[in-house]
Amino acid sequence: MSREYVKPKPGGVIEVDVDGLSVKGHGTASCGEYRVTIRGTVPGDTVVARLRKVRHRRREAEARVVDRTDASLERQEAACNHFGLCGGCLWQDLTYDDQILLKERVVWEAVQPADDVEIGQTLRAPSPLQYRNKMEFSFGTGETGLVEIGLHPAGQFGRIFDLGLCELVHPVASEMVEDIRVFANERGLSVYDLKQHLGLLRFLTVRYAAQTGEVMVILTTSEEPFPLVEDLATRLVEKHPDLASVVHTINRAKAQVAYGDESRVVCGKPAINDRLEPFMFEISPASFFQPNTFQAERMFERVVDLADLSGGETCLDAYCGTGGISLFLSQMAARVVGVEVSEDAIRDAVGNSARNGVENCQFISGPAEDLLGQLRDQGDRFDVAVTDPPRAGMHHRALRALIDLRPERIIYVSCNPAALATDAAALTAHGYRMEYLQLVDMLPQTPHCEVLVRFCLG
Repeated sequence: MSREYVKPKPGGVIEVDVDGLSVKGHGTASCGEYRVTIRGTVPGDTVVARLRKVRHRRREAEARVVDRTDASLERQEAACNHFGLCGGCLWQDLTYDDQILLKERVVWEAVQPADDVEIGQTLRAPSPLQYRNKMEFSFGTGETGLVEIGLHPAGQFGRIFDLGLCELVHPVASEMVEDIRVFANERGLSVYDLKQHLGLLRFLTVRYAAQTGEVMVILTTSEEPFPLVEDLATRLVEKHPDLASVVHTINRAKAQVAYGDESRVVCGKPAINDRLEPFMFEISPASFFQPNTFQAERMFERVVDLADLSGGETCLDAYCGTGGISLFLSQMAARVVGVEVSEDAIRDAVGNSARNGVENCQFISGPAEDLLGQLRDQGDRFDVAVTDPPRAGMHHRALRALIDLRPERIIYVSCNPAALATDAAALTAHGYRMEYLQLVDMLPQTPHCEVLVRFCLG
């Protein structure tokens, strides 16, 4: 459709044809010389949108939909009453089949695999709802002065909306939200105010062990006294027999972090347990654990398959976290060395290894960019390397050291296709060939996914 455009400005209204998709899952369209990102759209939509931000130097803008005049994909009624307000589920109004197609498009456009790269079938989630094993909620104060517990509206991190039922997490999390909200209002508890640095309640985190059914509640408060926390824990335990742990943690800083620098177990155990067959993992309050238990197990199994181990190999697990991939590799490898910057995660990895009787894993704490260089300099050799870096991708020194180590196979686990594309280009430039690529849908209803890529030397 041919249209005439004036120079865009905030507040202006435009009608555009969406023809692209950003790595964050937002539709993109051209408005004259400007590229506009529009939340809630997909390629093929025609929309009337209101401009919010305009960056003239970059010729970029952001807009929100006012009206969708034509849609390329069939929209469905979202399962969640908060859809459209909540910043979490961008694609809940799309069928699951269409969500998968869009995720594949994002990855293909970012990575641009060569024609000879084998593409594995996307590992779809067995359940696209109620799959998350952890959710963090924020406390707020409503217009009537009552305590609210919820999530942030899209793009508005200074506000929350009062949550009813979240469809991404097990229903027990929403039940905990309601019970704690009722208690807080009954007892007149205050909510932390970031600007004034006053008030008590800051965050609520609920962890659910999908295989064992154990539940952990973590209450994060300011340093103000909280003598009623025992009463709250008692009420929760009486109502929820699967509640295995209630932890109170204190965050004294202004930083909005959902776990503090001081914590204590109010009742129950200091950790809960969950299983990724055949291993049992202990999950402490601050532990990282993949958010989708069933998909994590399938992904770790695929990593082992792609490593193509025969029993005598030495494996490197960079960014190993709490040791999940390392333990799976240990079943087929002679030796596994895990590297992780977080000392807490390394302690969990060592504990998980001992708990499962695994004796061929070694875990080292420190930045990957330092430790991989040390392993290279001291002459260590690895047949296979697995790297599962944060969203930014591998640190350039860590990537350089990994290349210098020259493992025969590198299994790259990525949660960011753009960062993967950058690191893949560096690996290819230094003698590695992308051989296999596969998506794992870890987070249905969102644009996010994990990507598994195998690189082979030569």
